[in-house]
Amino acid sequence: MTTGAHDDYWGPITTRAHQDWAPIPISQIDCGLNFAENHAKILENDGLQLVKEMAGDVTNMMKFKVEAVKRIMNVAEEASLDKEYQQEEEVEYYNAKRLNKFYPADSARKGELLDGYKKLTLLENTHFDGIPVNENFSSVHVPTNVYDKAPDVINAIRWSGRLDRTFKSNYELDPTLSWQYFGSSTGFLRQYPASEWVMDEKDPDLYDARLRSWYIEAANSPKDMVILLDVSGEIDDGLRGIAKHVVLNILETLNENDFVNVFNFSLKTVELVPVLRHIGQSSSYQGCSVCIRVVFVYANLENLGEFKKALNFGETKDIANFTQALTQAFELLQRSNSKYNKSGQGSQCNQAIMVVTDGAPYNYEEIFEKYNWPHLQVRMFTYLIGREENKVRYLNWMACANKGYFVHVTTLAEVREQVLKYIPVMARPMVMYQSNHPHRWTGVYADIADPKQTEWLWEVRERKRQMDRTKLWRKLKTLVNNKDTGHFHPRHLDDPVELEKYLKYGKFGLSNLDIARIKAERARSIRTDYRRIYHKGKWTLMIGRRGAPGLREGYRLMTSVSVPVFDRKKTSNITERILLNESVWVMRKREVRTANLLGVAGTDVPIREIEKLVPPYKLGVNGYSFMVNRNGYVLYHPDLRPVHEEANAEVLRKSRDKRKWFQDILKPNYNSVDFAEVELTDNEAGPRANNSDLLALTMWRDYNSKLRRELIEQRDVEAMHAVKIHLDGMKRVVQREQWYYTQMIGGTPFSLGIALPESYGKYKVHGQIELTREIQDPRTNKEIMDHFASGNWTLHPDWVYCEYKYDQNRVFQSPEDLMKDFLSRAQKPHWKWRSTRTRPPPEPTMNQAQYNTWKPVVEDDRSENYYCDKDLVQSLLFDARATNVYENKGDVEDLIEGKNPVAIYITLLYSQVQYNFGMTTAFVATRSGLTRWLDLTQANPGEENAHNIHSDEPHFMKIHNRAIDEVWYKRAVDYYEEDSKAYVYSVPFDAATRDPEDVLVTATRAIFIEENTYRRAPAAVVGVTIKHSKFVEYFKNETYKCPSYPSRDSSCKTAKTCESTSLDCYLLDDNGFIIASEREEDTGKFFGTLEGTIIESLVSSGVYKRIRIFDYQAVCLDSQVRSSMASILHTPIQMMRWAANWIMGNIFWLMVKTQLYTLLDPNAAWSYTHSERETQYPNFNEPPSPPPEHPEYKEANSDHQRNETEDGVEEEDILAEYSDVLDAIYYDVDGVHPDDQMPPDYEGPYIEEDGDFPSISTTEIPELTTTTEIPIEMARINKTHPRPCDKEVYLYKLQNENLLQNGEYKPLKAKLSNCHTNGCGRPFSVQKVISTNLILVAVNNLCPCESRKVDIEPVEVDYNETMHCNRLLLQHFRKRPEKCINYHPEEHEITLCGGAGALSVPSLALATLLLLAHTFNTQRLRS
Repeated sequence: MTTGAHDDYWGPITTRAHQDWAPIPISQIDCGLNFAENHAKILENDGLQLVKEMAGDVTNMMKFKVEAVKRIMNVAEEASLDKEYQQEEEVEYYNAKRLNKFYPADSARKGELLDGYKKLTLLENTHFDGIPVNENFSSVHVPTNVYDKAPDVINAIRWSGRLDRTFKSNYELDPTLSWQYFGSSTGFLRQYPASEWVMDEKDPDLYDARLRSWYIEAANSPKDMVILLDVSGEIDDGLRGIAKHVVLNILETLNENDFVNVFNFSLKTVELVPVLRHIGQSSSYQGCSVCIRVVFVYANLENLGEFKKALNFGETKDIANFTQALTQAFELLQRSNSKYNKSGQGSQCNQAIMVVTDGAPYNYEEIFEKYNWPHLQVRMFTYLIGREENKVRYLNWMACANKGYFVHVTTLAEVREQVLKYIPVMARPMVMYQSNHPHRWTGVYADIADPKQTEWLWEVRERKRQMDRTKLWRKLKTLVNNKDTGHFHPRHLDDPVELEKYLKYGKFGLSNLDIARIKAERARSIRTDYRRIYHKGKWTLMIGRRGAPGLREGYRLMTSVSVPVFDRKKTSNITERILLNESVWVMRKREVRTANLLGVAGTDVPIREIEKLVPPYKLGVNGYSFMVNRNGYVLYHPDLRPVHEEANAEVLRKSRDKRKWFQDILKPNYNSVDFAEVELTDNEAGPRANNSDLLALTMWRDYNSKLRRELIEQRDVEAMHAVKIHLDGMKRVVQREQWYYTQMIGGTPFSLGIALPESYGKYKVHGQIELTREIQDPRTNKEIMDHFASGNWTLHPDWVYCEYKYDQNRVFQSPEDLMKDFLSRAQKPHWKWRSTRTRPPPEPTMNQAQYNTWKPVVEDDRSENYYCDKDLVQSLLFDARATNVYENKGDVEDLIEGKNPVAIYITLLYSQVQYNFGMTTAFVATRSGLTRWLDLTQANPGEENAHNIHSDEPHFMKIHNRAIDEVWYKRAVDYYEEDSKAYVYSVPFDAATRDPEDVLVTATRAIFIEENTYRRAPAAVVGVTIKHSKFVEYFKNETYKCPSYPSRDSSCKTAKTCESTSLDCYLLDDNGFIIASEREEDTGKFFGTLEGTIIESLVSSGVYKRIRIFDYQAVCLDSQVRSSMASILHTPIQMMRWAANWIMGNIFWLMVKTQLYTLLDPNAAWSYTHSERETQYPNFNEPPSPPPEHPEYKEANSDHQRNETEDGVEEEDILAEYSDVLDAIYYDVDGVHPDDQMPPDYEGPYIEEDGDFPSISTTEIPELTTTTEIPIEMARINKTHPRPCDKEVYLYKLQNENLLQNGEYKPLKAKLSNCHTNGCGRPFSVQKVISTNLILVAVNNLCPCESRKVDIEPVEVDYNETMHCNRLLLQHFRKRPEKCINYHPEEHEITLCGGAGALSVPSLALATLLLLAHTFNTQRLRS
């Protein structure tokens, strides 16, 4: 490439684009004067003091939660000492799964409660996410695998009923309390307030409190665990599944504080996960020698997922070498035990070996004597698989001799209950100390029924994809058989690409642009449904015991605090079976020493409650807060993205009241996102190589004593670091230096941090209206609401200005209505702010008099219990007065005469500019969350939603009402540093897929208050929306003119403009996206997808900077290989056999109604749920194996000219050309569930296996002619499974300084030399558009240069073995929980160490039904 070159192809490009032509002629107005005239001040932001105050508030709130759960714990322990339960005693309680269900209207018992159900009044409560609750009672959830009539279960339900008074008292004392609960070791959950457990008839109830992190972390101290799975030839086929599910359930009981490894053993003992085995046994890989010593991995979701995927039995062979397996396990644990080794690996607390086998030949006493006696540092838990009683002896001895527990697992139904028995055994030392009740804080997690819910939702999505494609295949087959050429052309059947498009979208002849528009419209309609239902207050998504309303807010992120509840009795009477002479069992009662864990008490702390105490308005625009725990995982962070939006996941089901239910899918590792994965350092290092002061690495791959380590160690930090921040769905990037301030949260493992931009973040605008003084001042002669009287306005929907502490009976109010309510109250006598949100809890040393003084007064009228943020409300009033210029015409003219700059801005826009430039809305958003706008399309500018009066879509400003959190606000403030007079323009990324008349250009400009060059702070952002069609019209008018137009002198005759057919002109923003061009289909695309070679040249010329961004929270989709379908097509007898097995399996399954289908083989699980789908495609329920991956189709474009179809639409690669467009859309499959009734004219949904979704490539579609049938292979989908991965993308940022010459912007001219075989070149010119973030790029198109496409689609980082090792085994610095209780000197007195499993009659029936269901479905699949 050469710069400044000219030749015959070129000639000077002369346009007016580089002048100040941007269609906002009033950009010189200093709108900030209006804030200054109202006496706004600039104050310094003391970040360290600010974070201390915020951390203090959070600490006080957290202390209240701890005190609440300790009160629950005390009452529970006292209640458990009540009189013994008598079996004839009737226990009254509210079963959460049996509430308020009545016989239908056509029943003889119409209106009566169903048998076993109770009636309970439930009222919607916004504090509990709008869920109907009853604050007078608690409700009980009993898992499916727990028999609720068992004596120990019903007895615990009985005495735990006393907790209701404590629950209510806690809530009265602390109205910010969320759900309170007691999880019993017998399996049930008692929660307050009472609510209905929402389930669908066909959905599994997977919830078991004992598998939740809040239960396990409180019940046990951290542990290192080795799981030994016997895969010898002695394990028969019937026992493999049971053994596998024992291991799966053990893994489910682990949490992020635990460490684990799994080994298969037969003749040899090998690691289960191949990469761990390979790295662990070899040091030949450069840089991975240290991996030899890393033998345990964190038990986070990602690592546990690796074990689960690898947990598939291969061929069993050889005999079980217990000696090698046990020796290797003990040596492994000794290396990680601080008693023997100071390596720092592992939990350095509890240690356990879990042996899963069908029997041991003897007890291997010599191994235990060598490695574990006399200290008994390692506990042994043994699981005997199978029904043979004569194999009990040695495994039972191993457990009893090593402080462990032995269980005999005979059926799948009892796996979970038997596995969970190890938890109270490991809790024994803690129980025996009695007085020590350590409280535990969990990491962040989503409030869903069960972690396996994610896997189940993914299966639902995959089945839906298969069903919809099958419907389209059937329809196509029918059209071909009927020769219905009215719907297709015969040539379409000879074109595999056209057939594939039909099976994806239901239509023939679609261009790539058509496909992009279809997908974008479907996505927008889904989002519209979300907004419409949410804004009407009629939709709440519920999963399990709780839920949350709103767009993409189906999950509530939270942390929980919990404490263990101990049985204060030291002995218990037990009835046990005694084996006599290895053949006779007898029952015997005796009193034994025990240390029983009764359960765990806890309460949730929603992350949003923490964020309320760290209000964003105090941090300002582009400032943010975050929290990190002692493992380095974030609780919340603006870049934490827990939901896999790309998965277009859904629960496509219609409930009985015909409301749609939507659901996103959580990422596999959503709750183990490290601080190093969300703070991207500004350097050129490769992936996961954060060699900076922010996240520096040591040779041992631990983060050194920099910011991350200081956060974990809960130190006070004040430091500045350079980072890269991505915006707008990872389409834009900003490089910025930020100040970081951190502070510990007392009594918790958390640290709070805030980040402020280095330049404008150091100062803040201070301007308030003292509400009381304003009301009492007789000179004002105005009502407070007069400041809001004109124009349209909204408030930030997520900020808390004022709120009622108890609002269960209040009608839903928008933030604006709520503010009006409080402002009207503020003008009445005896108004109090009540602005103190938190205070320290009572000290234990308080006497009664001091406590009575401290105790809050609970008003009888709950409307008097409210909170108002005084600073925020008074800042809002100030901003409202400063922006209150939306008056009638006469008043505005008066303001103009008074030189009110905001009034001048609005008036000029409304009076003349809109008619010339298509402006539709003028708006201003402020630091206090206030957004005001004027509709310029109506005679009455104050008329709300005037431009969209016939549309269900909310007004643009009602959608984009988050003020400083909006992307256009952030970009305007950041760009102010580069050009203080510039407007920042943007268009939607999917603009090319919309109706051109609906596309709006947004132009924004930041308002700063300045005292001098250094003391300045952003106060607001002003902007307009412009019809894109008018904007393009103006763009053409200006770029088609000669500068001396209309005189057309001699220089104009030789000049070239964008009107020339030899030039392609583009208006690009500062990130390389096309704002305007001569073709509307280019709008919103990344320029590199059209002119990749040119964008690379612009990078070489310094016009754009190429910035590498890593996404460490990405998800990749792997294809799952399926078995061939030929087996079900052989004979009618096999089809009949398949159908019979399916019917019998589903009959038994409906009788069981259990959740264990997710623990079965995934292929069997595929067939268990949503039985009605088989009626949709019975011949191919099990889709065939997917085709191998195939490179994306790229259309040749050697002459760089766009080939058009008959319709004039470009036929380019949709994935490359529209990747930036479609990535910005929230994908959702708009299809029909098998349970739905399809209309007669249903033509099938439009489905696309997009992005990471594999699709059938053209080379693998069978050759077709019009006489052949459409093969069944075309009906299949590629079944996929999500996998955590790292991705990278290169983003672009305009470098304005490189276009400056002597203080002025000058055109940059360059040429792509010798880019074609004929030796021609391709000149292009770049010109800066003054006072904007835009550049004009004019490209000569006469030379047919080859141009490759450059997109900004993230791609997976290709790790070698070394890097994969680092990713899986990377041991970040972490701080272990402070208390480790793993020893009590009297524990040897407890002799209970397990025995053979004994099923009750109900459990036996359940097991039998489950076994039959599994058998029939397995036979069907094998057939």
